[in-house]
Amino acid sequence: MSPREKRLLRRLAQGKTDRKIAAEIGGRQDQIALQRHRLIERLQIRSQEQLEALAEEFAGWPERTGDGKPESGRRQP
Repeated sequence: MSPREKRLLRRLAQGKTDRKIAAEIGGRQDQIALQRHRLIERLQIRSQEQLEALAEEFAGWPERTGDGKPESGRRQP
């Protein structure tokens, strides 16, 4: 998963709208909607609700630095 997709998932888990996400990570609202749709297809998820559930689970994982180590010092599940 790309860093941008990870940022998108984290913001979806926070309940943010496409417009708000676009303002935070850059891009347009329609680009964010398209990215969300592509994630659903790529991850073989059947609904927006399943994507949101995955995003909530993903939000609990620590962010990784450029060297692959977790920022918080914890291991990623």
